[in-house]
Amino acid sequence: GLYNWLAAVAIDMLIPREDETKSARRMNNALASCTMTVVFWITAFYNNHLNFYSDYAHMLKRYTVLFFKTYFRGFKAFRPMSLLYGPSFLLTGALLWRACYAPTTAKRDKGNDSCRE
Repeated sequence: GLYNWLAAVAIDMLIPREDETKSARRMNNALASCTMTVVFWITAFYNNHLNFYSDYAHMLKRYTVLFFKTYFRGFKAFRPMSLLYGPSFLLTGALLWRACYAPTTAKRDKGNDSCRE
């Protein structure tokens, strides 16, 4: 359910709207990319760590420990999901940079996708 909902939200943000400014379009692309990056990270994490816990606090503690071990302390073996969440994370960063630092205009996008007007 959660994956389908997150994917649907990302797809909805990718669909252009008629009254959307160029800066809003860029921000929607960045947010859609961010949403899909989160989906990839969730999938990568839960592929190896799907367990049942006695209570919520125990689950959060274990999640925090495993998150830092998995993503920040080096990899002992090749992880195939890194081929998806690595580039996805970089793409999201680039799209966020472009969306936040592009000049704001009230003009509608008429097919010109350049950053400069």
